[in-house]
Amino acid sequence: MRLVSYLRSQAAIGLVGLLLIFCCSGATCSRSFRSPFASVGPPAPEVLVPGAALDQVIAAVNQNASRIQSYQTNNASITVPGMTMLPQLRGNIAAERPDKLRLKASTAISGEEVDLGSNEDLFWFWVKRNEPPDLYFARHSQYVGSAAQQVMPIEPSWLLDALGFAQFDPNDFHEGPVPHGNGTLEIRSVIQTRIGTLTKSTVVDAQRAWVMAQHVYDAQGTLLASAIARSHQYYPTANVSLPQKVDISLPTAQLALSIDVGTVAINQGPLNPDLWQLPALAGYRQIDLGTAPPGAVSAMGAPGSNDINTLASPEIFGIGRPSEVVPSQYGITPTPANSALPTQATTGSTSPLLPYSQTQFVEPASTVVQPAAHSIQQQLPSGGIPLGLPY
Repeated sequence: MRLVSYLRSQAAIGLVGLLLIFCCSGATCSRSFRSPFASVGPPAPEVLVPGAALDQVIAAVNQNASRIQSYQTNNASITVPGMTMLPQLRGNIAAERPDKLRLKASTAISGEEVDLGSNEDLFWFWVKRNEPPDLYFARHSQYVGSAAQQVMPIEPSWLLDALGFAQFDPNDFHEGPVPHGNGTLEIRSVIQTRIGTLTKSTVVDAQRAWVMAQHVYDAQGTLLASAIARSHQYYPTANVSLPQKVDISLPTAQLALSIDVGTVAINQGPLNPDLWQLPALAGYRQIDLGTAPPGAVSAMGAPGSNDINTLASPEIFGIGRPSEVVPSQYGITPTPANSALPTQATTGSTSPLLPYSQTQFVEPASTVVQPAAHSIQQQLPSGGIPLGLPY
């Protein structure tokens, strides 16, 4: 019984830790800690013309992301709706190509609360409020089918996409762009990952090629993750646009969060290599989730478990029972699986996707909805399209 209680505690708070990675991957600049006299900066250039073709939109998005080599902020703030036990966190966020991420978060009263990170080989998380507060990690190569995948149902590399590193892979299938309202366009992609074939909807600003929203669905049409980006800022020295605020939703975990990031430093030289190393925390064990049995998470009382009455119950962390949905104050409403983007082809179509079912981008106070489907405007052959075209 003691072991079961221990594992439940690790799973529940481990999910919180992974979500904080998720949020930091979508992190942006915080007005709360910025000087009120700080300059907003110059407006971003308009890099797309009306009626831009698919390859032009993709090239603009990819070129913006490719200019980001390193990303660092030391005054981020993180808010997790529904988690009354966890106060607002202040954190340091760092990211660097390829696949490197680190977040350390703390409160003024309690000190360091979270240590999260990822490198080319593995990712880890430590949360002080866990009991006992061990450090969890998993190798990327062992992610599929492991307890780590059950805690976090989408590859950790997607976290960097939410941060602003998102690019379209030329080897994937892409469709669009389709007008999406509010001056945006939508592109849908069929992407190949270690966990299988996923469908991704990307909403892009029609003039400045900002990535405004990303929604990822599994092969069954279940929404795995969403990131809504707002208040983009242009960094002229790097010629890069990045969001100031990102709202994150993991519907299958019934969790949502929001990030504000203070002053972001872009491409300030190679960051300290120690940032990307699995930390050795004195007095805390290292637990390998990648080697845990695939069914271990559901036995821990994690989201999806019927055992809701444990000391480490997900309800403590703002996670409802499996039939409930925790509302988000940030305008992201989890999409039911039966109304998610489809992944099968229509009769007589060369596309691997059904006609568009848009996830409309709206301001945070509104609710994200799924309007009626309509026919796609452009069809593409399998195997992707050439990228890197000038715009």
